[in-house]
Amino acid sequence: MAAALFLSTASVLSLPCTAVADDTAEDLRQLRAAIQKELADLKKREEKLHQQFLRLDQKSQLLDEQLRKLRAAGIGPGGANPPAAAGGVAPAAGAEGGPKPPAASEVAQTSAPATATQPATEGGAAASPAPPAEGESAPISGPSAEEQQARQVVETAPTLSTVGGVLTPKGQIVIDPSIEYDYWAQNQLGVNGFQIIPGITFGNVIATRFEQNITTAGVTGRWGVTDRLELNAKVPFVYNAGSTNDLIASGPGATLSSVSATGTGLGDIQFGASYQVNSGESGWPIFVGNFLFKTVTGVSPFQVPIITQSGPNGQLAGAPQKLATGTGFYTLTPSLTVLLPTAPGVLFANLQLQHNLARTQPVQNLAGGPATPVNLQPGESPAITFGIGFALNDRAALTLSYQQTHVFTAYANGQPITGSPYSFGTFNFGLGYQISQSTRLNLSVGIGAGPNTPAAKVLFELPYKFSL
Repeated sequence: MAAALFLSTASVLSLPCTAVADDTAEDLRQLRAAIQKELADLKKREEKLHQQFLRLDQKSQLLDEQLRKLRAAGIGPGGANPPAAAGGVAPAAGAEGGPKPPAASEVAQTSAPATATQPATEGGAAASPAPPAEGESAPISGPSAEEQQARQVVETAPTLSTVGGVLTPKGQIVIDPSIEYDYWAQNQLGVNGFQIIPGITFGNVIATRFEQNITTAGVTGRWGVTDRLELNAKVPFVYNAGSTNDLIASGPGATLSSVSATGTGLGDIQFGASYQVNSGESGWPIFVGNFLFKTVTGVSPFQVPIITQSGPNGQLAGAPQKLATGTGFYTLTPSLTVLLPTAPGVLFANLQLQHNLARTQPVQNLAGGPATPVNLQPGESPAITFGIGFALNDRAALTLSYQQTHVFTAYANGQPITGSPYSFGTFNFGLGYQISQSTRLNLSVGIGAGPNTPAAKVLFELPYKFSL
Protein backbone atom coordinates (compact mmCIF):
# COMPACT_ATOMS: atom_id res chain seq x y z
CA MET A 1 0.00 0.00 0.00
CA ALA A 2 2.78 2.40 0.83
CA ALA A 3 4.66 1.52 -2.34
CA ALA A 4 1.68 2.24 -4.49
CA LEU A 5 1.17 5.56 -2.81
CA PHE A 6 4.86 6.50 -3.44
CA LEU A 7 4.68 5.63 -7.15
CA SER A 8 1.54 7.63 -7.68
CA THR A 9 3.07 10.64 -5.95
CA ALA A 10 6.27 10.47 -8.14
CA SER A 11 4.24 10.32 -11.33
CA VAL A 12 2.25 13.37 -10.29
CA LEU A 13 5.45 15.34 -9.55
CA SER A 14 7.12 14.36 -12.88
CA LEU A 15 4.43 15.91 -15.00
CA PRO A 16 5.40 19.60 -14.21
CA CYS A 17 9.12 18.85 -14.72
CA THR A 18 8.42 17.38 -18.16
CA ALA A 19 6.38 20.44 -19.09
CA VAL A 20 9.20 22.78 -17.97
CA ALA A 21 11.79 20.88 -20.01
CA ASP A 22 9.61 21.06 -23.13
CA ASP A 23 9.17 24.84 -22.71
CA THR A 24 12.94 25.36 -22.31
CA ALA A 25 13.74 23.39 -25.48
CA GLU A 26 11.18 25.43 -27.43
CA ASP A 27 12.70 28.71 -26.20
CA LEU A 28 16.17 27.55 -27.26
CA ARG A 29 14.90 26.63 -30.72
CA GLN A 30 13.26 30.05 -31.10
CA LEU A 31 16.43 31.84 -29.89
CA ARG A 32 18.60 29.83 -32.30
CA ALA A 33 16.27 30.67 -35.18
CA ALA A 34 16.36 34.39 -34.25
CA ILE A 35 20.17 34.36 -34.12
CA GLN A 36 20.40 32.64 -37.49
CA LYS A 37 18.02 35.21 -38.97
CA GLU A 38 20.12 38.08 -37.55
CA LEU A 39 23.28 36.49 -38.95
CA ALA A 40 21.65 36.19 -42.37
CA ASP A 41 20.59 39.85 -42.23
CA LEU A 42 24.12 40.90 -41.19
CA LYS A 43 25.61 38.91 -44.06
CA LYS A 44 23.28 40.59 -46.53
CA ARG A 45 24.20 44.02 -45.12
CA GLU A 46 27.89 43.14 -45.32
CA GLU A 47 27.54 42.15 -48.98
CA LYS A 48 25.60 45.34 -49.70
CA LEU A 49 28.25 47.47 -47.91
CA HIS A 50 31.00 45.71 -49.86
CA GLN A 51 29.23 46.54 -53.11
CA GLN A 52 28.96 50.19 -52.01
CA PHE A 53 32.70 50.27 -51.26
CA LEU A 54 33.44 48.84 -54.70
CA ARG A 55 31.26 51.50 -56.36
CA LEU A 56 32.97 54.24 -54.33
CA ASP A 57 36.38 52.89 -55.33
CA GLN A 58 35.35 52.92 -59.01
CA LYS A 59 34.07 56.49 -58.68
CA SER A 60 37.34 57.51 -57.00
CA GLN A 61 39.35 56.03 -59.87
CA LEU A 62 37.14 57.81 -62.41
CA LEU A 63 37.59 61.07 -60.49
CA ASP A 64 41.39 60.63 -60.46
CA GLU A 65 41.33 59.98 -64.21
CA GLN A 66 39.25 63.11 -64.82
CA LEU A 67 41.65 65.17 -62.67
CA ARG A 68 44.62 63.86 -64.66
CA LYS A 69 42.88 64.76 -67.94
CA LEU A 70 42.07 68.26 -66.63
CA ARG A 71 45.65 68.67 -65.41
CA ALA A 72 46.98 67.56 -68.81
CA ALA A 73 44.67 70.11 -70.47
CA GLY A 74 46.02 72.87 -68.20
CA ILE A 75 42.83 73.16 -66.10
CA GLY A 76 42.45 72.65 -62.38
CA PRO A 77 45.22 71.57 -59.97
CA GLY A 78 48.57 71.79 -61.73
CA GLY A 79 47.01 73.73 -64.63
CA ALA A 80 48.14 77.13 -65.80
CA ASN A 81 45.17 79.07 -64.46
CA PRO A 82 43.29 77.39 -61.58
CA PRO A 83 39.56 78.16 -61.48
CA ALA A 84 38.22 80.48 -58.81
CA ALA A 85 37.22 78.98 -55.50
CA ALA A 86 33.60 78.69 -54.41
CA GLY A 87 31.95 82.04 -54.09
CA GLY A 88 33.94 83.51 -56.97
CA VAL A 89 37.09 84.19 -54.93
CA ALA A 90 40.32 83.22 -56.71
CA PRO A 91 42.78 80.96 -54.85
CA ALA A 92 45.47 82.74 -52.87
CA ALA A 93 48.77 83.13 -54.67
CA GLY A 94 51.59 80.87 -53.75
CA ALA A 95 50.53 77.03 -54.22
CA GLU A 96 53.98 72.67 -61.25
CA GLY A 97 55.43 72.66 -62.37
CA GLY A 98 56.27 75.97 -63.43
CA PRO A 99 60.74 76.80 -63.89
CA LYS A 100 60.13 72.95 -66.33
CA PRO A 101 59.41 75.73 -62.66
CA PRO A 102 57.85 75.02 -61.23
CA ALA A 103 57.08 69.63 -63.98
CA ALA A 104 57.10 70.71 -63.49
CA SER A 105 55.41 74.62 -65.59
CA GLU A 106 53.80 77.79 -64.29
CA VAL A 107 54.31 80.11 -61.32
CA ALA A 108 53.57 78.83 -57.83
CA GLN A 109 50.24 79.28 -56.14
CA THR A 110 50.37 79.34 -52.32
CA SER A 111 47.06 77.62 -51.92
CA ALA A 112 47.14 73.85 -52.20
CA PRO A 113 45.17 72.28 -55.05
CA ALA A 114 41.53 71.57 -54.31
CA THR A 115 40.83 67.96 -53.37
CA ALA A 116 37.94 65.96 -54.67
CA THR A 117 34.96 65.48 -52.33
CA GLN A 118 34.45 61.86 -51.32
CA PRO A 119 31.11 60.27 -52.31
CA ALA A 120 28.60 59.88 -49.48
CA THR A 121 27.02 56.72 -48.14
CA GLU A 122 23.31 56.07 -48.14
CA GLY A 123 23.09 57.59 -44.68
CA GLY A 124 24.53 60.82 -45.97
CA ALA A 125 27.92 60.59 -44.24
CA ALA A 126 31.07 60.91 -46.28
CA ALA A 127 32.93 57.67 -46.78
CA SER A 128 36.51 57.07 -47.81
CA PRO A 129 37.11 54.74 -50.72
CA ALA A 130 37.71 51.16 -49.70
CA PRO A 131 41.32 50.02 -49.73
CA PRO A 132 42.31 48.03 -52.82
CA ALA A 133 41.59 44.34 -52.68
CA GLU A 134 44.40 41.86 -52.43
CA GLY A 135 46.27 41.68 -55.74
CA GLU A 136 45.02 45.10 -56.87
CA SER A 137 47.09 48.30 -56.97
CA ALA A 138 45.93 51.62 -55.63
CA PRO A 139 44.92 54.29 -58.21
CA ILE A 140 47.86 56.38 -59.39
CA SER A 141 47.48 59.97 -58.28
CA GLY A 142 48.87 63.03 -60.04
CA PRO A 143 51.70 65.30 -58.85
CA SER A 144 51.50 66.41 -55.23
CA ALA A 145 50.92 70.02 -54.19
CA GLU A 146 54.65 70.38 -53.48
CA GLU A 147 55.54 69.06 -56.95
CA GLN A 148 53.07 71.39 -58.66
CA GLN A 149 54.29 74.42 -56.73
CA ALA A 150 57.94 73.64 -57.46
CA ARG A 151 57.23 72.96 -61.14
CA GLN A 152 55.43 76.25 -61.56
CA VAL A 153 58.02 78.53 -60.03
CA VAL A 154 61.23 77.41 -61.73
CA GLU A 155 60.09 78.31 -65.23
CA THR A 156 60.68 81.96 -64.34
CA ALA A 157 64.32 81.28 -63.36
CA PRO A 158 66.47 81.64 -66.52
CA THR A 159 69.22 79.32 -65.30
CA LEU A 160 66.86 76.47 -64.43
CA SER A 161 64.86 76.82 -67.63
CA THR A 162 68.14 76.42 -69.54
CA VAL A 163 69.97 73.61 -67.74
CA GLY A 164 66.93 71.74 -66.41
CA GLY A 165 64.41 71.56 -63.63
CA VAL A 166 61.36 72.57 -65.63
CA LEU A 167 59.24 69.42 -65.91
CA THR A 168 56.36 69.15 -68.35
CA PRO A 169 53.31 67.13 -67.13
CA LYS A 170 52.65 63.77 -68.73
CA GLY A 171 51.15 63.92 -72.21
CA GLN A 172 51.85 67.62 -72.73
CA ILE A 173 54.11 69.31 -75.26
CA VAL A 174 55.55 72.80 -74.75
CA ILE A 175 56.79 74.88 -77.68
CA ASP A 176 58.96 77.66 -76.28
CA PRO A 177 60.13 80.36 -78.73
CA SER A 178 62.71 82.67 -77.18
CA ILE A 179 64.98 85.62 -77.93
CA GLU A 180 68.16 86.18 -75.92
CA TYR A 181 70.44 89.21 -76.08
CA ASP A 182 73.96 89.20 -74.59
CA TYR A 183 76.23 92.21 -74.42
CA TRP A 184 79.95 91.83 -73.72
CA ALA A 185 82.45 94.64 -73.18
CA GLN A 186 86.07 94.39 -72.06
CA ASN A 187 88.90 96.90 -71.77
CA GLN A 188 92.58 95.99 -71.83
CA LEU A 189 95.63 98.15 -71.31
CA GLY A 190 99.11 97.03 -72.34
CA VAL A 191 102.59 98.55 -72.44
CA ASN A 192 105.07 97.52 -75.12
CA GLY A 193 108.29 99.19 -73.93
CA PHE A 194 110.20 99.89 -70.76
CA GLN A 195 109.94 102.26 -67.81
CA ILE A 196 112.86 104.26 -66.39
CA ILE A 197 111.11 105.88 -63.43
CA PRO A 198 107.45 105.64 -62.40
CA GLY A 199 105.32 107.69 -64.76
CA ILE A 200 107.86 107.87 -67.60
CA THR A 201 107.58 105.06 -70.17
CA PHE A 202 109.49 104.60 -73.39
CA GLY A 203 107.65 102.54 -76.02
CA ASN A 204 104.00 102.01 -76.99
CA VAL A 205 100.92 102.10 -74.76
CA ILE A 206 98.06 100.02 -76.23
CA ALA A 207 94.46 100.45 -75.04
CA THR A 208 92.07 97.83 -76.44
CA ARG A 209 88.28 97.65 -76.14
CA PHE A 210 86.30 94.61 -77.17
CA GLU A 211 82.54 94.77 -77.66
CA GLN A 212 80.24 91.95 -78.70
CA ASN A 213 76.49 91.79 -79.20
CA ILE A 214 74.94 88.32 -79.53
CA THR A 215 71.26 87.88 -80.37
CA THR A 216 69.94 84.31 -80.28
CA ALA A 217 66.48 83.38 -81.54
CA GLY A 218 65.65 79.83 -80.51
CA VAL A 219 62.83 77.31 -80.32
CA THR A 220 62.76 74.79 -77.48
CA GLY A 221 60.46 71.78 -77.50
CA ARG A 222 59.59 69.86 -74.33
CA TRP A 223 57.67 66.59 -74.07
CA GLY A 224 56.32 65.18 -70.80
CA VAL A 225 56.87 61.43 -71.18
CA THR A 226 55.62 60.87 -67.63
CA ASP A 227 54.88 63.20 -64.72
CA ARG A 228 58.53 62.76 -63.72
CA LEU A 229 60.38 62.43 -67.04
CA GLU A 230 60.80 65.12 -69.69
CA LEU A 231 62.69 65.13 -72.98
CA ASN A 232 63.66 68.42 -74.64
CA ALA A 233 65.56 69.88 -77.57
CA LYS A 234 66.59 73.40 -78.58
CA VAL A 235 67.42 74.81 -82.02
CA PRO A 236 69.10 78.27 -81.91
CA PHE A 237 69.71 80.80 -84.67
CA VAL A 238 72.52 83.24 -83.84
CA TYR A 239 73.38 86.77 -84.96
CA ASN A 240 76.82 87.77 -83.65
CA ALA A 241 78.23 91.29 -84.08
CA GLY A 242 81.45 92.55 -82.53
CA SER A 243 84.19 95.15 -82.79
CA THR A 244 87.81 95.59 -81.65
CA ASN A 245 89.31 99.05 -81.14
CA ASP A 246 93.01 99.61 -80.49
CA LEU A 247 94.44 102.96 -79.39
CA ILE A 248 98.22 102.89 -79.76
CA ALA A 249 100.04 105.80 -78.11
CA SER A 250 103.63 106.20 -79.28
CA GLY A 251 105.54 109.35 -78.40
CA PRO A 252 103.52 112.52 -78.90
CA GLY A 253 100.95 110.91 -81.22
CA ALA A 254 98.32 108.19 -81.07
CA THR A 255 96.85 105.84 -83.68
CA LEU A 256 93.35 104.35 -83.56
CA SER A 257 92.68 101.04 -85.30
CA SER A 258 89.25 99.52 -85.50
CA VAL A 259 87.77 96.38 -87.04
CA SER A 260 84.21 95.03 -86.98
CA ALA A 261 82.83 91.63 -87.87
CA THR A 262 79.53 89.75 -87.86
CA GLY A 263 78.35 86.18 -88.03
CA THR A 264 74.88 84.79 -88.72
CA GLY A 265 73.59 81.26 -88.91
CA LEU A 266 72.50 78.14 -87.10
CA GLY A 267 73.90 77.75 -83.59
CA ASP A 268 74.73 74.60 -81.65
CA ILE A 269 71.64 72.38 -81.31
CA GLN A 270 71.21 70.75 -77.92
CA PHE A 271 69.23 67.80 -76.55
CA GLY A 272 68.34 67.09 -72.94
CA ALA A 273 66.32 65.16 -70.41
CA SER A 274 65.12 65.78 -66.84
CA TYR A 275 63.98 63.22 -64.27
CA GLN A 276 62.30 63.99 -60.96
CA VAL A 277 63.67 61.64 -58.29
CA ASN A 278 61.08 62.12 -55.51
CA SER A 279 57.74 63.80 -54.79
CA GLY A 280 58.91 66.13 -52.01
CA GLU A 281 56.51 64.79 -49.39
CA SER A 282 57.09 64.85 -45.61
CA GLY A 283 59.04 68.11 -45.82
CA TRP A 284 61.73 66.75 -48.15
CA PRO A 285 63.05 68.92 -50.99
CA ILE A 286 62.39 67.82 -54.55
CA PHE A 287 65.42 66.53 -56.49
CA VAL A 288 65.54 66.71 -60.28
CA GLY A 289 68.40 65.21 -62.31
CA ASN A 290 69.19 66.84 -65.66
CA PHE A 291 71.44 66.10 -68.61
CA LEU A 292 72.22 68.22 -71.69
CA PHE A 293 74.19 67.33 -74.81
CA LYS A 294 75.31 70.20 -77.07
CA THR A 295 76.33 69.53 -80.65
CA VAL A 296 78.68 71.48 -82.99
CA THR A 297 76.19 72.46 -85.69
CA GLY A 298 77.19 76.14 -85.48
CA VAL A 299 80.19 77.77 -87.16
CA SER A 300 83.29 77.14 -85.03
CA PRO A 301 85.66 80.00 -83.98
CA PHE A 302 88.42 77.99 -85.63
CA GLN A 303 86.64 78.03 -89.00
CA VAL A 304 86.34 81.80 -89.46
CA PRO A 305 89.04 83.84 -91.27
CA ILE A 306 91.32 86.06 -89.20
CA ILE A 307 93.37 89.21 -89.76
CA THR A 308 96.99 88.38 -90.49
CA GLN A 309 100.10 90.42 -89.82
CA SER A 310 100.68 91.02 -93.54
CA GLY A 311 97.18 92.28 -94.26
CA PRO A 312 95.38 95.56 -93.54
CA ASN A 313 95.08 96.30 -89.82
CA GLY A 314 98.01 93.97 -89.28
CA GLN A 315 98.44 95.35 -85.78
CA LEU A 316 95.17 93.54 -84.95
CA ALA A 317 96.51 90.18 -86.12
CA GLY A 318 94.40 87.34 -84.82
CA ALA A 319 91.14 89.30 -84.73
CA PRO A 320 88.38 87.45 -86.63
CA GLN A 321 87.05 88.84 -89.90
CA LYS A 322 83.83 86.88 -89.35
CA LEU A 323 82.31 85.78 -86.05
CA ALA A 324 81.34 82.27 -85.02
CA THR A 325 77.85 81.01 -84.17
CA GLY A 326 78.99 77.98 -82.16
CA THR A 327 81.76 76.86 -79.81
CA GLY A 328 83.32 74.09 -81.89
CA PHE A 329 83.21 71.55 -79.01
CA TYR A 330 80.74 68.85 -78.03
CA THR A 331 79.53 69.53 -74.48
CA LEU A 332 78.04 67.30 -71.78
CA THR A 333 76.28 69.06 -68.89
CA PRO A 334 74.91 66.94 -66.03
CA SER A 335 73.24 68.86 -63.23
CA LEU A 336 71.11 68.43 -60.12
CA THR A 337 68.27 70.80 -59.25
CA VAL A 338 66.96 71.02 -55.67
CA LEU A 339 63.54 72.60 -55.02
CA LEU A 340 62.12 73.31 -51.55
CA PRO A 341 58.53 74.65 -51.53
CA THR A 342 58.06 76.94 -48.54
CA ALA A 343 54.96 79.12 -48.89
CA PRO A 344 54.72 81.74 -50.18
CA GLY A 345 57.75 80.82 -52.29
CA VAL A 346 60.11 78.13 -53.47
CA LEU A 347 63.80 77.95 -52.60
CA PHE A 348 65.88 76.42 -55.37
CA ALA A 349 69.46 75.56 -56.20
CA ASN A 350 71.28 73.95 -59.11
CA LEU A 351 74.70 72.33 -59.21
CA GLN A 352 76.09 71.58 -62.66
CA LEU A 353 79.31 70.52 -64.36
CA GLN A 354 80.01 71.46 -67.97
CA HIS A 355 82.43 69.09 -69.67
CA ASN A 356 83.73 69.91 -73.18
CA LEU A 357 85.05 66.93 -75.11
CA ALA A 358 88.60 67.31 -76.39
CA ARG A 359 88.82 67.89 -80.14
CA THR A 360 91.54 68.58 -82.70
CA GLN A 361 91.06 72.08 -84.12
CA PRO A 362 92.88 73.95 -86.93
CA VAL A 363 94.64 76.88 -85.21
CA GLN A 364 95.32 79.54 -87.83
CA ASN A 365 98.71 81.14 -88.40
CA LEU A 366 98.96 84.89 -87.61
CA ALA A 367 101.48 85.29 -90.43
CA GLY A 368 99.05 83.84 -92.95
CA GLY A 369 100.59 80.37 -93.23
CA PRO A 370 98.75 77.08 -93.12
CA ALA A 371 96.74 76.23 -90.00
CA THR A 372 98.22 73.93 -87.38
CA PRO A 373 96.09 71.09 -86.00
CA VAL A 374 96.07 71.23 -82.20
CA ASN A 375 94.26 68.92 -79.79
CA LEU A 376 92.37 71.31 -77.51
CA GLN A 377 90.68 70.47 -74.22
CA PRO A 378 88.63 73.33 -72.71
CA GLY A 379 88.61 73.44 -68.92
CA GLU A 380 85.90 71.89 -66.78
CA SER A 381 83.25 74.44 -65.76
CA PRO A 382 81.39 73.74 -62.51
CA ALA A 383 78.65 76.21 -61.57
CA ILE A 384 76.24 76.69 -58.69
CA THR A 385 72.98 78.64 -58.76
CA PHE A 386 70.72 79.47 -55.82
CA GLY A 387 67.71 81.71 -55.37
CA ILE A 388 64.05 82.07 -54.45
CA GLY A 389 60.87 82.39 -56.47
CA PHE A 390 57.37 83.34 -55.38
CA ALA A 391 54.03 84.47 -56.76
CA LEU A 392 52.87 88.08 -56.75
CA ASN A 393 49.29 87.07 -57.54
CA ASP A 394 47.47 84.30 -59.41
CA ARG A 395 49.11 85.32 -62.72
CA ALA A 396 52.47 86.98 -62.00
CA ALA A 397 55.55 85.60 -60.28
CA LEU A 398 59.23 86.48 -59.98
CA THR A 399 62.54 84.84 -59.12
CA LEU A 400 65.82 86.19 -57.78
CA SER A 401 68.99 84.13 -58.17
CA TYR A 402 72.77 84.22 -58.42
CA GLN A 403 75.05 81.96 -60.45
CA GLN A 404 78.78 81.48 -59.82
CA THR A 405 80.98 79.69 -62.37
CA HIS A 406 84.64 78.73 -62.38
CA VAL A 407 86.49 77.58 -65.50
CA PHE A 408 89.53 75.41 -64.87
CA THR A 409 92.73 75.21 -66.90
CA ALA A 410 92.47 74.40 -70.61
CA TYR A 411 95.00 72.18 -72.39
CA ALA A 412 96.60 72.19 -75.82
CA ASN A 413 98.25 68.91 -76.91
CA GLY A 414 98.22 67.87 -73.26
CA GLN A 415 99.98 71.01 -72.03
CA PRO A 416 98.21 73.55 -69.78
CA ILE A 417 97.41 76.91 -71.33
CA THR A 418 98.71 79.71 -69.14
CA GLY A 419 96.06 82.19 -68.01
CA SER A 420 93.09 80.03 -69.09
CA PRO A 421 91.39 79.61 -65.66
CA TYR A 422 88.90 82.29 -64.67
CA SER A 423 85.71 82.84 -62.66
CA PHE A 424 82.58 84.91 -63.15
CA GLY A 425 79.15 85.43 -61.61
CA THR A 426 75.72 86.58 -62.76
CA PHE A 427 72.79 88.10 -60.85
CA ASN A 428 69.46 87.06 -62.40
CA PHE A 429 66.01 88.55 -62.06
CA GLY A 430 63.04 86.78 -63.65
CA LEU A 431 59.41 87.80 -64.11
CA GLY A 432 56.61 85.57 -65.40
CA TYR A 433 53.03 86.37 -66.37
CA GLN A 434 50.27 83.90 -67.23
CA ILE A 435 48.55 85.23 -70.37
CA SER A 436 46.14 82.31 -70.72
CA GLN A 437 45.80 78.70 -69.63
CA SER A 438 48.14 77.63 -72.45
CA THR A 439 50.43 80.64 -72.92
CA ARG A 440 52.91 82.29 -70.59
CA LEU A 441 55.32 85.21 -70.87
CA ASN A 442 58.73 85.02 -69.16
CA LEU A 443 61.24 87.87 -69.05
CA SER A 444 64.59 87.68 -67.26
CA VAL A 445 67.58 89.99 -66.91
CA GLY A 446 71.11 89.00 -65.96
CA ILE A 447 73.81 91.38 -64.71
CA GLY A 448 77.39 90.19 -64.89
CA ALA A 449 79.73 90.25 -61.91
CA GLY A 450 83.33 90.33 -63.13
CA PRO A 451 85.13 91.08 -66.40
CA ASN A 452 84.64 87.64 -67.96
CA THR A 453 80.85 87.54 -68.02
CA PRO A 454 78.26 89.35 -70.17
CA ALA A 455 77.67 92.86 -68.87
CA ALA A 456 73.97 92.39 -69.57
CA LYS A 457 71.75 89.51 -70.60
CA VAL A 458 68.07 89.73 -71.50
CA LEU A 459 65.92 86.64 -72.18
CA PHE A 460 62.37 86.73 -73.54
CA GLU A 461 60.31 83.51 -73.67
CA LEU A 462 56.74 82.77 -74.77
CA PRO A 463 56.04 79.08 -73.99
CA TYR A 464 52.85 77.55 -75.40
CA LYS A 465 51.63 74.19 -74.15
CA PHE A 466 49.12 71.72 -75.48
CA SER A 467 48.16 68.08 -74.96
CA LEU A 468 48.71 65.19 -77.31
